[in-house]
Amino acid sequence: MVTPWHITWLIPPALLVGGLVLSAVIAALLSLLVLKGGPIDIPRDRGAHTKPTPTSGGLAIMAASALVIGLIITFFGRDIPGSWHDGLILFGFACLMGISGAVDDVIDLPARLRLGFQVLLCLAFAWFYRVTSLDFGPGLSVTLWWPLSLLGSAAWLILAINAINFMDGSNGLAIGTQTISLLMFAGLILTMAPFSDMGAYLGGVLLVCVCVAGAHLGFAPFNLPPGHPQKARAFQGDAGSMFAGALIGGATLVCKAYGVGSVWFGGFLLAPLLVDVVLTLITRTRKKLDVFKPHKEHLYQIWLQRRDGSHWRLAVRVWLLCLFSSLVGVCARLFDQIYHSDIRFLVLAALILVYSIGWVVLRKRLLKRPLLRQTSVDR
Repeated sequence: MVTPWHITWLIPPALLVGGLVLSAVIAALLSLLVLKGGPIDIPRDRGAHTKPTPTSGGLAIMAASALVIGLIITFFGRDIPGSWHDGLILFGFACLMGISGAVDDVIDLPARLRLGFQVLLCLAFAWFYRVTSLDFGPGLSVTLWWPLSLLGSAAWLILAINAINFMDGSNGLAIGTQTISLLMFAGLILTMAPFSDMGAYLGGVLLVCVCVAGAHLGFAPFNLPPGHPQKARAFQGDAGSMFAGALIGGATLVCKAYGVGSVWFGGFLLAPLLVDVVLTLITRTRKKLDVFKPHKEHLYQIWLQRRDGSHWRLAVRVWLLCLFSSLVGVCARLFDQIYHSDIRFLVLAALILVYSIGWVVLRKRLLKRPLLRQTSVDR
């Protein structure tokens, strides 16, 4: 086992907790401004709300995160080991993606144009952090030809971004999943960075994950109001979902590049969302339906229509599934660290198989149920 360097905390605990709390407070204050103005999400057939609702919460999350990250780097930069450039590149990439989502919130860009911009931006980020090899099991590693490495890394980013974006149709579901994913990344870095020769360089990435997680916590009560979860006061919009998707997908590649986590870790974090998105797209493709056209055929949407219209209960179920799969991913990483036997891909494949079987069985059962009397609720 590699002996960890003497600093087991990349960043002082008080600084991390302070960044988390300050980001939450500032995001909550900025969310109050969101309620006063900004883009409005008008109810549409594909939506789950019946009243016009502010949809620029993602901008509040980005602004709060940027402010706190900037303050910490300015006044406590010496306490962050390694270079900041990885964290800033990751955060900048996510912000550019989030800003493109904010533009879409205002003028509703064509789907193919949005996808084209995503492809170009993801290719640019993947150029710096592309995955050059894949580990499929003990002693089984495949080195990737660089064009395939670049395209595969960009494809992962696009999948992560759109998985969260497509699943952001129920109060609290995506916000909670994003928060869990970012905190799990922080936990992975804190746990495994000391055992990596290059782990100390992830101080900036750790700071970004913690501050953005805090900003999500500050916005969450506006998206899933306590006592009134059906009546969201604000949505994060495409700005928030694309920002978080880029951050989570990008952090996966950066952690892989520095030997702290594998590319499979992102799959563990988002497993329930990825299964729903991919299988829904496959189902629509088999029916020869337009995959770019908005719809309400995701499993979570069918659940709301036919089983239980409570956004709170649905969100908690998805959060628990994401938390479970994330913890499985962390355990697989620890198993590799302790026993030098990499089983992460095999465990992820088994987990995806189980979730996929559950998706198929549950979908069939739900479609046999009649629609609930109130099929459209205030999101």
